[in-house]
Amino acid sequence: MDDRQLLELLDADPIAGMDLLWKRYGEPVRFAAAQKLDCDEDIHICVQDTFSDFYLQRKQFDPEKGSLRAYLTAISERKAIRRWRQNQQQWLAAQSADPPDDPIAVWEQQEHFRQALARLPELDREILQLKYFEGHTIREIAIRLNIDYERVKKRAQRALKKLPQFLE
Repeated sequence: MDDRQLLELLDADPIAGMDLLWKRYGEPVRFAAAQKLDCDEDIHICVQDTFSDFYLQRKQFDPEKGSLRAYLTAISERKAIRRWRQNQQQWLAAQSADPPDDPIAVWEQQEHFRQALARLPELDREILQLKYFEGHTIREIAIRLNIDYERVKKRAQRALKKLPQFLE
């Protein structure tokens, strides 16, 4: 069964069509999400969202422009990136949440965070400092450091991914 026939089946019998869609493309979609996420629950949610969004927007897919597999994995990857960013924002928000009342605990928490930051390369540390402590945008940081926008964006993402590991 090719992609056109699968789309016709989705219209005629949504349950059978989704079942076949899941069997055929479930693993590649899961793999695309797993490349960006490390939590099984996040991966599962991303895969579920990919298939449900595809079903609701299936009329937008044009088999003449590419394969259904590539289309679904692209959706999954974008959803995984979005979820990863949300996780990073939540983690940063939790780190900057109200500190404990005990001044020693506050100092220990700050020192622990400083030590984790110190383990990052100098440029990554500077990018995070400018973005999260001074409130600059990636574009402003790129201009200020005279570095390509995409490079700054990628370094910030990688640094944020490493930081929780250093805090453990």
